[in-house]
Amino acid sequence: MTRSNGQTGIGLETSIGRVLRFGTRASSACLAFGLILALADGHGRLVQVLLTTGIVILLATPAVRVVVSTIDYAREGDWLFVALTLIVLMELAAGVVAASYRWTF
Repeated sequence: MTRSNGQTGIGLETSIGRVLRFGTRASSACLAFGLILALADGHGRLVQVLLTTGIVILLATPAVRVVVSTIDYAREGDWLFVALTLIVLMELAAGVVAASYRWTF
């Protein structure tokens, strides 16, 4: 993929790589500390917060990747890919809404 300014798609790949690394590391750290505290202390508010935060970060990482891709494609002026990534983002959001709606009954 060649950008309009002559660069290759390395900028997008680097951004996505950073998002994925951060999400994986942050999620793993929260889950690991939460599990260690759960084994040492049993039940506690901090344990619940750490485990929930780890899972939320893990689930949010792919959505953040799509947002980063959308922003990068918009900077490039590649409007077809902006539209496609926005469709993917809307599908992810619809999945979250549908899952939330299902559990309210």
